[in-house]
Amino acid sequence: MCEKNYSLMRFVLTMLCGFCLCWSLQAKTYVIGIEQLDYYPHYDFKSAQPRGYFFDLMQLYSQWSGDKFVFKALPVKRLYKDSVELTDFVYPDNKAWQPHLGVDEQITKYYSAPVIYTLGATMVLPHKQQMRLSEFKVLANIHGFSPTLWMKLKKHYKFTILDVPDAESALRMTIRHRVDAANVEYNVALYHLEQMKLPGALVMAEHLPFSNLAFHLSSQKHPEQIRRFNQFLIEQQDQIQQLKQRYALVEYREQLPTLPVSQQVKAEIH
Repeated sequence: MCEKNYSLMRFVLTMLCGFCLCWSLQAKTYVIGIEQLDYYPHYDFKSAQPRGYFFDLMQLYSQWSGDKFVFKALPVKRLYKDSVELTDFVYPDNKAWQPHLGVDEQITKYYSAPVIYTLGATMVLPHKQQMRLSEFKVLANIHGFSPTLWMKLKKHYKFTILDVPDAESALRMTIRHRVDAANVEYNVALYHLEQMKLPGALVMAEHLPFSNLAFHLSSQKHPEQIRRFNQFLIEQQDQIQQLKQRYALVEYREQLPTLPVSQQVKAEIH
């Protein structure tokens, strides 16, 4: 009886080892190239520990798919130009960006369904919320980002686009009256203003450009993995929505709260 039990146990262990070996052979490790920026709450790959919505989303996807994903943070322009040699995937990406990034438009690239919609905002001091383009002079823009709407408007209006290192720099320059506005994604702007202890110091301009732009995961190498990722986005929609709520992400202008001017902090930093 003992010998039979031992034989059965050995058979079960052999099967388990075989299953684990098969699984380990099927599971793969992929490299995701991402912007070397603090773009929290969307993502932050400048801190010692990566964080943000997209980082957590890929942990969920890793559990769902069985594959492993590691991140390679790169300067913005290098990410899009050299990504095929250095990475398997790129995030964030959008087909509309290719002409502005110097990327060969003949290259076949596969894009996922939208991972999230971002709210590109023109952030101004509260008393400039009704500013019109005819009054506008200088826009602070994060280096490497292409403010496509603003670039189109340059043909008809006289203003300057000033590149700055990061979102915080753009916001501080706006608060200090060195520029008229900061071209910063709305959720990112709110987070940095909170970190600067200046919530409400800037608001979204009502008559200046804004955008609703989708962030996609892209790849030149793995169309099959992009298809799997799209299936994940469909099947795990409840968990994904919970993740967006945890990060309090606003995707559309219609979701913005309307605050009376009396509740907005007017910061003056010199």
